[in-house]
Amino acid sequence: MKVSTETRLGRNGRGARKERSSFLILCEGKTEKDYFAGMRSRRGPQIDVDVPKGDHLSVVREAVSRVSNEYDAVWCVLDTELDETLTAAMLREARRGPVELGLSTPCFEFWLILHHVDCARPFQSAEDAKRKLREIVPSWSESNTRFADFTDGIDAACRRAQKLSPDSGEPLKNPSTGVWQLVARLRSGSEAR
Repeated sequence: MKVSTETRLGRNGRGARKERSSFLILCEGKTEKDYFAGMRSRRGPQIDVDVPKGDHLSVVREAVSRVSNEYDAVWCVLDTELDETLTAAMLREARRGPVELGLSTPCFEFWLILHHVDCARPFQSAEDAKRKLREIVPSWSESNTRFADFTDGIDAACRRAQKLSPDSGEPLKNPSTGVWQLVARLRSGSEAR
């Protein structure tokens, strides 16, 4: 009788844990960073959030330079500033990556508004949207964004944002936000590649 001295070091399917997906999110400010840092959880995907120095295009270029096998997806969360030329340049630059864009018109604070109320009225500026957010969440400030103030409204925000721009084809539609697509991926833990 022949005795096998070979051992199987590989894991069997039983009890094997699914590997967490990983996301790199580059954004332009503290508000966005605090929001996405608040989404981290032990069971969800790995989320690395960074705020590189520079303008919008510099942030996208930084994201392109950081695309690697380390991350399943690299995203930039940026405001359009209601600027058609800037938005077109960000979209062109992101295609080099590939980098996904979560653009908000006029600004990220519109995404936060959607956690609490349905809002389809256009904003004159980012400051106009920030004023509206402070009316809804009086404790909110750009230097103090607490994810807990928004967590209960995530599903509603995703529905409202998708309803405003179902095909995501108009990044400059005022108001609109594509952040819901990133949040949906983070919540499902699915890989983007």
